[in-house]
Amino acid sequence: MNKNLFKNIRRILGKPFWIPEIKPRTEYVRLHDDHDGTKKGCIIISFDEAGDAFLYTDLHPHDVLRFRTLGGGGMSLRVRNALLILAEAIRLDNEDHPNK
Repeated sequence: MNKNLFKNIRRILGKPFWIPEIKPRTEYVRLHDDHDGTKKGCIIISFDEAGDAFLYTDLHPHDVLRFRTLGGGGMSLRVRNALLILAEAIRLDNEDHPNK
């Protein structure tokens, strides 16, 4: 792996940030590629106004995982940041190739 890329990943994951295009109380949903026409198997990410991340799938909608910000007692701040980046990736992929 490119050393600069790895350094940048660590730097980005290590500090709190927000992506302005990601809106609180909005679900970012992406259907996986191998659903064979079932339209099942989506990942869903959302954020609350405090910036806490919520992750679940349509296969287990009641099993919501929460990753808090530091102010909320978060212990997985890098994971929360990665989920924010993933939400942006979902948003961008949905613009290019909407779930059908």
